Amino acid sequence: MKSFFSFLLLVLTVSTATAQNQRISLESLGRLSLKFAAPQIVPAVPTPAVSGEVSYLPGNGYQLVLPFRVLQQQYLVAPQASVAANTPLVKLTGSEVHHFYEMLKAQKEIYRQAEQRYQQNLPLFNSKSINQQTWQSITDHYFASKLELGHLEHAEELLQRANDEDSALLTAPVAGVFIPAGEQLDNEAFVYGEVIEQSALRLRVQLPSELADKVSALTMGTCHLDVAYRERLSSGLVSRLWSAPVTGNADCALSFADAVMVTPVIEQAGLAVPASSVYFFEGEYYVLAKEGAELVPVAVTVLGRHDGQLLIADSEQLKNAQVLTSSVSAVQGILLGLGGE
Repeated sequence: MKSFFSFLLLVLTVSTATAQNQRISLESLGRLSLKFAAPQIVPAVPTPAVSGEVSYLPGNGYQLVLPFRVLQQQYLVAPQASVAANTPLVKLTGSEVHHFYEMLKAQKEIYRQAEQRYQQNLPLFNSKSINQQTWQSITDHYFASKLELGHLEHAEELLQRANDEDSALLTAPVAGVFIPAGEQLDNEAFVYGEVIEQSALRLRVQLPSELADKVSALTMGTCHLDVAYRERLSSGLVSRLWSAPVTGNADCALSFADAVMVTPVIEQAGLAVPASSVYFFEGEYYVLAKEGAELVPVAVTVLGRHDGQLLIADSEQLKNAQVLTSSVSAVQGILLGLGGE
């Protein structure tokens, strides 16, 4: 009977107002084991992990374009293989190869003659010994032949001669990852593939746009990469995020086409508290903060988990506070008028 009246007296000391207006003195909690911890500031909030992929931004690769398409292509390396610069990638076979080299030889002679004529007539033009129309024809032919030769010589830089006149080896212009392709750009130009430099590799993920707009970084274990680009997809409800390049970061050992689980991080400060500190009451989460000789319920917003603790929204009231980590259920029961230890 004595313990009943003691409990009743304890309950009467608790305010019957709303949970946030309630206070309870530490002295009134008697022999309850009371332990406290300071909330830890978390500068950015991780969200649930999503699937991501190591890829590259469109246009960031070196396209392997030649002004001809051959009858036969023999790939010498596997798709997505890492290659060094000048590595033979594809053996090209067909009369088109022989025709290309004949065309290159002819264009060199055309340019040589055009340049010779240009240089011979330049003093005459400067002295106004030839009319403007004649000089215009000379310069047009000179620069057109120069441009055409440059176009063919650029293609030649990608090729190595093979052991017969109808074959050549298409080589890698830079070190990177080889991606085969087969696309006709126009009546002449044909894309045989592209080489992606390691410095162009990035993580990409797709998220609802409402969330994507808040994400500042993508993490995977100790690998942390800032978001570099955002693009809206379809109706704008979904966005694709691209990270900064993965190379140069010792914590990000990633290769092209790797499928990984990625944690998007929101640039929003939060507080980490022990899970035992948080309780649920009438549709809201609370912690019990120590204010002087009293405990005060403080409503919190739970954002998720962080390093084994609960992550709650930043709160000025809790930044320098101590929150109860033990006997929380017992104190909650007292606040509810259900009893205590």
